[in-house]
Amino acid sequence: MEYLLLAVPAVIYLGMPLLIKFSQNVEASPQIDPVEPSQWPASVAQTMSRVEHDLYSLGFTITGRYQMASAMPNTGTMLTMLVNYKSGDKAMITAIWGQTDGVWTLGTLYTEFSTRFEDGHSFDTMNSATLGAFKRGPKDVKTQVPNVKDAAELWALHRYVTRKHGAKGRKLVYDIKDTLAYFRRIWRESFEEQVGFGRYTFNGTHFQPSFLGAYIMTWGLMWPMVWIRTAQMKARAAAIVREWKQSSESPLAESPFDDSRISIVPETQGSF
Repeated sequence: MEYLLLAVPAVIYLGMPLLIKFSQNVEASPQIDPVEPSQWPASVAQTMSRVEHDLYSLGFTITGRYQMASAMPNTGTMLTMLVNYKSGDKAMITAIWGQTDGVWTLGTLYTEFSTRFEDGHSFDTMNSATLGAFKRGPKDVKTQVPNVKDAAELWALHRYVTRKHGAKGRKLVYDIKDTLAYFRRIWRESFEEQVGFGRYTFNGTHFQPSFLGAYIMTWGLMWPMVWIRTAQMKARAAAIVREWKQSSESPLAESPFDDSRISIVPETQGSF
């Protein structure tokens, strides 16, 4: 009986990553369709509409609303993409559903701000409570603060973190006419980066976790690592919010915008 009790968790911890590896095939070029607010499910419509309104009042322009129904197995995504062409910041409102036994359940709904500089530094600030599975690059700064729900506060925190790290050069944003092409590219490049880290493999049409990636990513979302990582994420979130609010600047202070520090880059000029 003792051996059986030991065998069960061993099978789970060794077998679950293999199940993930062979079942998770991610399309490199998924079908992405425009979507209207009238098509939003009731579970997210009110929140997405409110956040869109809040971001619009902050100077953001809605560049596209899209849905992906089959990019990943048993997963559906709806998102709104926005850009503030005065500040050089991008934003995204994302809702992700998961399907189990034929039943669709909302997994996460969050707002994210992102800013990329000419020197290669990239900043992402989001209020998702879901732990990430991807390895970050050396110039990527991710700030995850689940308790900051207000869009204005989240954007102000994002700008604080960006200034704190002192990135150099102009901010790079996509042209509004290139929105869909830009999204398709960053989707593919995010997985290509993980291929470079050894976390995924690519067969020409689909990305699939490598053996190493499957074990690292799956174990990171299983007990006890999920408990440890969640505690660490909450501690980091509390620390950066406390630092921001105790800084010399007002928490919602608006730094002056400098249009000369923003570059709208056409997709034809390549990656940014």
